[in-house]
Order: sequence, then structure tokens, then C-alpha cells
Amino acid sequence: MRADGSPADLSPTPTPPPVTVVQGCPDRGLPLDLPPLGMAPAPEEQAFLPDFAAPTLQGTPPFPGAGPYGSWSAPSPGERRARVWRALGAFVLAAATVIVVVAITARGLVARMPAASAEAFRAMTPVNRASLLALRSSREDAGASAAVAPEGLARLQLPAPPPEPATPPPAIRHEGYASIRGGVLFTPDTFRPTGSSYDLLLHFHGNTQLVRESAEVAGLNAAVAVINLGIGSGAYEDFYATPGVYESLLADIDRALAQRGLPTPRLRRVALSSWSAGYGAIAKILELRRGAETLDAILVTDGIHCGFVPEQPSGLNPLQLASFARAAQLAASDKLLFTITHSEIDPIAYASSTATASYLLDAAAGHHVERSPASDAPPHLRLRAAEGAVSKKLEKQMIPTTEASVGELHVRGFRGNTPEHHMAHLLQMASTVLPELVERWRVGGDPPSSGR
Repeated sequence: MRADGSPADLSPTPTPPPVTVVQGCPDRGLPLDLPPLGMAPAPEEQAFLPDFAAPTLQGTPPFPGAGPYGSWSAPSPGERRARVWRALGAFVLAAATVIVVVAITARGLVARMPAASAEAFRAMTPVNRASLLALRSSREDAGASAAVAPEGLARLQLPAPPPEPATPPPAIRHEGYASIRGGVLFTPDTFRPTGSSYDLLLHFHGNTQLVRESAEVAGLNAAVAVINLGIGSGAYEDFYATPGVYESLLADIDRALAQRGLPTPRLRRVALSSWSAGYGAIAKILELRRGAETLDAILVTDGIHCGFVPEQPSGLNPLQLASFARAAQLAASDKLLFTITHSEIDPIAYASSTATASYLLDAAAGHHVERSPASDAPPHLRLRAAEGAVSKKLEKQMIPTTEASVGELHVRGFRGNTPEHHMAHLLQMASTVLPELVERWRVGGDPPSSGR
């Protein structure tokens, strides 16, 4: 019964017809061939759905691209490796770009730095350099000065390793002398070795204190040994005619130097020196030495003599001069220094030092050598040790007469034929032969191996 009193319609409510949702383009209203909601896809569309992906709603794909418009499948191992390599290549390219930019920026920064700051910058690690560049960039953005203070560099760089301590020079005892076979060893005030190596002036025949003072006046940086064996040259020739005696003398000198403060002494260069009869020792040493040391110089003051052999063109005995002639040839090719001074004394009984010097010049050159007049006289030195050697009234000046050179063989003649003139060659060796040795050892560096 209705409210108005009419009977009510008790027939069942009819079911509305199914509604079909048609989707189409919004502008043209054209339907798309999509299945309506609530309907399963067509059998031919089932092939596009993966077997493992069940739809959450019937007919609705679980992700875009599934269904009738495409399919999805897991990438193959080869494709995954390709993706990894592409990602790695992109990373390497980006890193290389950053490194190049940092390097270019750093070069420009170093070019504008002061020298001290630039050196400190180069000493930094790459990480510290990058930090400094970042600090500089922030300062420039804030309007700060482009220059980086050295203290900023010091804060960023790693601490430098402590410097190695410098080896102090050996503490040499200069006073007094040491006894060696046949003589004494001096360590002059001018002997200042920096290590264990040392040079040696080995002088035969002459006042010991005079030779030491001459070395000091000339400024020779070497140990000085003085050997005195007798009056004539025969005593020196006989003593050093025994093989091994010279080498034993060098061993004595090594031991004496070790006692005077030179650690593990090592002989570097030797200069053989003589006055008057002392040349006899040099003649035998040149003949018999074993080459265990490096002979670098020969200094002879008014002292080479020999006998006569009339059948020889020179009239001199070549056998007695053979060792000196070989040394003169080495000097001619600059392999050692060989310097000779001589007076005008003629001993008559044997060849003078003038005649032997001329012979050695010719032997070195391979032909006769003409001497030229000498011009400059060496300075005259007055040594304390000379006061007891000769009277001042008898002391003679060194007046040069002739000179000649063949390579490093130098011969100089001086005026005079008295014993005082002969003595002057010893007294003035600091102004004649020693300056050449000092100069050679100052600039010569290591000794030549050819002088052995």
C-alpha cells in the first residue's frame, strides 16, 4: 500500500543491462581495441603476459608495457655486462676530466706563485693539492687575493723528512810529526781532507821543516813525507832497488795517518819530489813500483844526473835515464805533471842537470826541442825554516834563464853555479814547483787511471 492508498507493485526489480565502457581518443571519440574492464584478455593477447606475473585485477597488467602493447623480460648476462662496462667507462671519463681540470688549474696556480710557494706546492700529495685548489677557489669567490700564502702551503703539505746529518771532516792532529821508514810524516795546517781519501807529497832529500813550511806556504792540501837516507844519490838508489820497499813505505804512511786522526786512510794521488841526490829514489821507484798507487806528479829540483856513454848521440847513459824518459813521455800526453828546475852547475865527472833536462825534453817530443828565454822570475820567499839552512848573506835569488814545455813536462833553467845557487832550488820550491802541483790538484778532480 502506497502512501496515497494505492496498492504497491510487488513485482521483482529488473536487473539493469550490462554497461560497456568504451575508451577512445578524447578528441575524436574513436574507440580503442582494449578489452572492457572485468573481461579477460583475448587468447592471442595472453602471449604478451609473462608466465610469472599474475594480474592483480582480472584483465589489468601489473606494470606498463605488459599486455597487448609490449612485453618485458629479464636482461641477458651479456646485456648486464655491457651495462656495467658503459657505467664504468662513464666513471673513468668523468674522473679523467676532473684530473685534467685540476692539473691545468694547478699549473696556472704555480705559475703565479712565488718561488717558495711553488716549490712547496709541487711537494704536496695529490689530495693536498686538490684541497689547496678548493681553498683557492673559495677565496676567489669571496673576493680574496689570488695569491696563496706560504703558511697555507705549510699547513697542507706533509712534514718533510729530517735531513741526514752531515759527516764532519776528520779531526786531524797537525802538530808534531810521525816516524816512518827512513823519515818523518807531517800533516801540515793546509792538509784538510773531507773524508778518508788523501793526497801525498813524498819528498826525498832535504830539510824536513823546510819542506813542511814550503807546502803550507804554497797552500798544498796533502800529507807531506820527507825521506833522508844519505849524502849521495847512491844511498837512495840502493835502498829503493829492492822490490816492495816503496809499497811498504806507503803502508807506513797509511798507519801514521790513521794515528793522526784520518779514519781508514785511502791514498788517492802521489807526487814524488826530490832535491839534489834525492832523484836516485825516484829513478828506482819509477822503475820498480807495482802500480798500487796513482802517480800523478814528479817534481825534481836541480837533481837528475847520469853517467856518460860517448858512443851515444847525446853522450848520456840512456839506461840511467830510462825511467825518467818514460815519465816524460807520459807527461807529454798530459797523463801526469813532470816539472824540472836546474841550475848552471857542471859537475864535470857526470852529466849536469842542464844536460839531462834537455835530454828528457827531446825524449818527450821525439825531436830536438829549442828552449826560449825565460822572462818572469818567481817571487822570492823568506821562510822561517830557511834561517838555519843558509846564511842570509849567501842566500841567492832565483833568476830564470830558459824554459820549455812539452805537454805537462816543464823545464826551467836558473842562473848560478855555486852551492848557494844549488840550495836556492830547495829553499824556493814553494814559489817554483809547488804552485803547479797545487793548481793541478785543486782543479784536477779524480786522478787519471793512465798514471798508474
